[in-house]
Amino acid sequence: MSRRLTDFHGLRLYGLDCTLHSPQPLTLQGYYGGAARGLLGRALFLGNCVYPEPRCAECALRSGCPYPQVFKPHLLPGEEARLPPYLLHAWQRLPEGLRFSLLLLNPALGFAENWLRQLDRFLPELEVSGQYGVRLSQVRDLASGQMAFHAGRFIPGARLNPLQPSLPASERLTVQWLTPLVSKHQHTDPLWGALRTRLQRLVNAYGDGQPIAPPDTTPWRLEAVRLQPQTVVQGCDSRRGIRGLRGELELADLTPLGARLLAVGSYLHAGGEATLGFGRYRWRAVGASAASPTEPQS
Repeated sequence: MSRRLTDFHGLRLYGLDCTLHSPQPLTLQGYYGGAARGLLGRALFLGNCVYPEPRCAECALRSGCPYPQVFKPHLLPGEEARLPPYLLHAWQRLPEGLRFSLLLLNPALGFAENWLRQLDRFLPELEVSGQYGVRLSQVRDLASGQMAFHAGRFIPGARLNPLQPSLPASERLTVQWLTPLVSKHQHTDPLWGALRTRLQRLVNAYGDGQPIAPPDTTPWRLEAVRLQPQTVVQGCDSRRGIRGLRGELELADLTPLGARLLAVGSYLHAGGEATLGFGRYRWRAVGASAASPTEPQS
């Protein structure tokens, strides 16, 4: 039986498994995370903002508005460095549509229904891959798989359950990047600095604010690095390229602290641009089949 991480410095993470249906097959170009985040942000803005463009710093409604509180907290005075309490975790192209996971940290949970209502209301009016009429067909609780939102509202009695990531069961792991790792850290170990920095910032903003690791901690031993640089176009028509690393690492002598950090990072990601889905990884025990990772693919 796999072990699960049930608590990490007061962070609570919830998941929405969203499926979009399109009249015709989508022909998205570039990085899907950019397209999905663009739709999420535009719908949230149209449904909540009283201005034609964001003016959060001077708006009297900003303290209760989902757009700056969840989507762009850096627009709020004094919050320029706060990471958003959401991220895109995974997506897959469907024959007629798109499926993705929207993960929400503690404070964003209270805005979940608002966000889904706006997506349900405004998505058909937005152009997606040259067509209109794309709609939110269903939303399930990622933890339980139960239907949570339908016909423009949460289903009575539906609830979102906290995600409990699997803990690694081996002290020797191969860590594979499913989306590029974006990081400014220039260390021998490309994972540790990127993971520690992101998790600590999230704990500071949304958890108990305590250090996640003692100074000079080494939660594993890096045995091998097989990474290659990759530049990703952010969205369908964006000229902005984001540089990252793809490939895999081999870790040994994984400590219990290292196991906890890897587990929570498997949902919260490592490095920068996580709201676009960058920095997502999975692991498997060294020697195990790549087709049978220990980390679920949801």
